[in-house]
Formats: sequence, C-alpha cells, structure tokens
Amino acid sequence: MGALAACGDSDSSADSSTSKETTSTSQSVVQGSGGKAGTSSPKDGPDQSQQSDDSSDSGSDVETAPLKVSGGGSAQYRVKEGDNSIQNFGEESDETELEEAATALHDFLVARAEEDWAAACFHMAKTVKEQLAVLASRSDELDGKGCPAILETLTPPLPAAVRQQSTIVDAGSLRLEDERAFLIYRGFEGTNYAMLMEEEDGAWKVGSLSATPMP
Repeated sequence: MGALAACGDSDSSADSSTSKETTSTSQSVVQGSGGKAGTSSPKDGPDQSQQSDDSSDSGSDVETAPLKVSGGGSAQYRVKEGDNSIQNFGEESDETELEEAATALHDFLVARAEEDWAAACFHMAKTVKEQLAVLASRSDELDGKGCPAILETLTPPLPAAVRQQSTIVDAGSLRLEDERAFLIYRGFEGTNYAMLMEEEDGAWKVGSLSATPMP
C-alpha cells in the first residue's frame, strides 16, 4: 500500500509529506476505509472503470468494507519512546468531528476502489488537486486534463481483493489543529495508519493521496 512520508512536527513536515507522495501517485495505493460512497459525491461522470490483469471485476463490482468509528483517542496509538508526533499533533477532536472526517476519508477510499475518479476527486483537498495538475503539466498526455482523468491515469490497476482491502477503516482518533488534522485508523490486518485531512468550507477533504503507516 502507498504511504505518506512520516511526519515530524506539525505543518512543515505535513507539507513535505504531501508533496512527496503526490509525485509518486502512480506507484501508490491508498490504504483505508470501505463502504458505499456518500450520496453527496458526484456520480454523473463517464464510466472510467479499469480492470486489473488479475481480476475481471469492474470497479463498481468491488465489495467494499463498511466504515467503523470505534473512537478512543490517540493514546491507544502512542508508542513508548517512539515518534508520537502525529499522535500528539494539535488536540483531540470530539466524536462528531471524528465521524465527519472518517466518513470523508471512507468515501474517498471507496471511490478509488470502485474506480469512480470524479467522486474520488470530489473528496480531495484543493492542495492535492493543484499538485496533481502541476504533475500533469509535465506530461504531454495529461497536460490540460482534469483531476479525474489524471487520477485514473496515475492509478495502477489492482485486483479486486486488494481494492477491497484498501477500504478497511476503523477510525480511532482525529488530531486537530485549525483547518488541518490527522485521522488515525486501523486498516487491513489491524495495521495503523494516519491520513492528513484538510477542512474546506466546513467539510473535511483528504489532504494526501496515501496514508502514513504507523508502528
């Protein structure tokens, strides 16, 4: 699974992480939650489903995992004498904020698993889409293309089982500072991850194309 570079201290490290993983989009896959994409996501775009060499299932046929929000806060993820910069970032959000951010992440991951590129872009922060556009401008094939076309081209085809696994999320903590946050969750096989989130116009968007694996 793709991985956001581990964060050291708040904003500067988060900015560096987002930039690094955006340039490696074609080699990364988002690890995250599952379930059905939210009804607020755009679904009227052209069918851009891909099929992997290892599966005949189209994106819409992938059985995604349901979102879980167990909560409990970041203390459960802290590592003794380890790097707890994400676990200690900002302040712990309330349950409502955690649910909203977890739903946004979940919808994004489900959209990618189902290869619904327009819906995936809907859940991405402006900063991520701008970085994708810069990356696309360096390619004759992608220059001038919109976010869905860029994301589709840069996302490698994957077996249905892998796409399903990428939608597993059990959200436990949202560490919040101003309009930025880290959502900490358990993914496939109980692996812990953190996803950078950004608040835009009162709604949470994913601020990265891949999540950070945590100890």
